[in-house]
Amino acid sequence: MANKKTTNKNKPARKTLRLNEYYNPKTKRYEYRYKDALGKDRVISSYRLEPTDQTPKGKRSGKSLREKEAELNAQLDNNIDIDGAKLTLLEVVDQYLESLYNRKELSPNTKTGYQVTVNCLKEYRLGHMEIGKIKPEHCEAWLADMKKKYRGSSIQTQISLIKRTFEYAVDYDYIVKNPFRRITTDRSDSKPMEALSISDMNRFLEFCSNDGHCKHCYDMINILFWTGLRISELCGLTIDDIDLDKRLIRVEKQLMSLNHKHVVRKPKTSNGIRYVPMVDTVYESFQRVLANRYLKGDIEPVCYDERGNAYEGFVFLATRSRKTIVRAHAEEYLRNCIKRFNEANPNEPIRKFEPHICRHTFATNMQSLSPKTLQYILGHGNISTTMNHYVDAKPSEQQLVEINALANAISA
Repeated sequence: MANKKTTNKNKPARKTLRLNEYYNPKTKRYEYRYKDALGKDRVISSYRLEPTDQTPKGKRSGKSLREKEAELNAQLDNNIDIDGAKLTLLEVVDQYLESLYNRKELSPNTKTGYQVTVNCLKEYRLGHMEIGKIKPEHCEAWLADMKKKYRGSSIQTQISLIKRTFEYAVDYDYIVKNPFRRITTDRSDSKPMEALSISDMNRFLEFCSNDGHCKHCYDMINILFWTGLRISELCGLTIDDIDLDKRLIRVEKQLMSLNHKHVVRKPKTSNGIRYVPMVDTVYESFQRVLANRYLKGDIEPVCYDERGNAYEGFVFLATRSRKTIVRAHAEEYLRNCIKRFNEANPNEPIRKFEPHICRHTFATNMQSLSPKTLQYILGHGNISTTMNHYVDAKPSEQQLVEINALANAISA
């Protein structure tokens, strides 16, 4: 033992090391040295050489050097970016979103939804794991935890972004395959939006037109029910968008609240740019709104788009301040009207609903139009969106009336 060379003093005598394998006496770890795709010197190490070796007393257990070598060589054989594989899922999500935002312009609501997913991932171990180490069982565990807190539709929205992030990682050679590929969930536990019945819609509109406190909201709500406009599109209407002679509404912008500022933006999609026809009751509502429109101190409210272009002459203004309104204001007006209606009709109340339900109600009431016409009026890019997500089956009583009328017409 006294004649043992100093260089081999702490080196296990029984181990036969392969090419590029070394034993570091200072750290007492086995090392494998290699060059990455960029030619940089890299090192992986472990206290154990073989999987069957025991971990030294007091040291943390982990994969043996030979196991790490096998994984590394598999990655190198598949041209995997070793550094990319070490990025956490959250870091890759950030990379993917930056790439996505550079390629296409997304709506603020879409970006907000993506940020919700990012914030949620921060609370889970999955988000902080190296993307190269994530396996399907980790994804399944994440899904099981999510189901304890969220509805199916909310989870599916997050799954969509995470799945695309993994595909991005595959495209950039961070990983070989997408461990999220088979992850999905059931949306059936999510409560679908339901249109108001014709009876409830008419009762509510009649009440608003006569009630002293709701009368100022009547025309806005009436227009929502009979045009199918999105609330942001209605708020973005300017006087030059209203053609009373041709009875057409030009929709080419929307007004939204971004960072507490009212900002003009393009419609949700290119299909959102359209002309919406006015039925008689809408024509009458616009006549009243434009005739009664006045400004506080003769000051016309001005809003800007993201490029600094100015817009004025907005049709709908706040009751007292005479400033522009956005969705939050319309929702507040609608809540107050529903509350007053239910107080006045305790035996026959209507359910609470948001402005978007007016759009669903319009789609359901107008389903006898040709599908393509209804799709155009609603500003949808896909007919399946119109028919599967906006049009509800009419109540049985109404079905009976319509089917009898059709049968009688055929018989005659």
